[in-house]
Amino acid sequence: MFPRLTDEELTRLSRFGEKRSFRGGEMVSQIGQTGPGLMLILSGEVDVTQRDGAGCESHIVTHQRGNFMGELAQLSGRPALVNGEALTDGEAI
Repeated sequence: MFPRLTDEELTRLSRFGEKRSFRGGEMVSQIGQTGPGLMLILSGEVDVTQRDGAGCESHIVTHQRGNFMGELAQLSGRPALVNGEALTDGEAI
């Protein structure tokens, strides 16, 4: 469901963005906040979760090296609909 880019593709796409570091436990996107847009994970892991109307959180996916994350809402400057929490230190573009 979520494609993983090859090392060659990561290298090619890296020139189109700015490298950003994150620490384990850091929220890289939060429900209701304007997010960073499309992120290409170079290292580390980011857990993506959503909340239902009762506040219960459910896991969607854990992104790793070669995955990209970002919602359509974020790409258009709207608030995020999901949380993205770094499980480990890492870098993204």
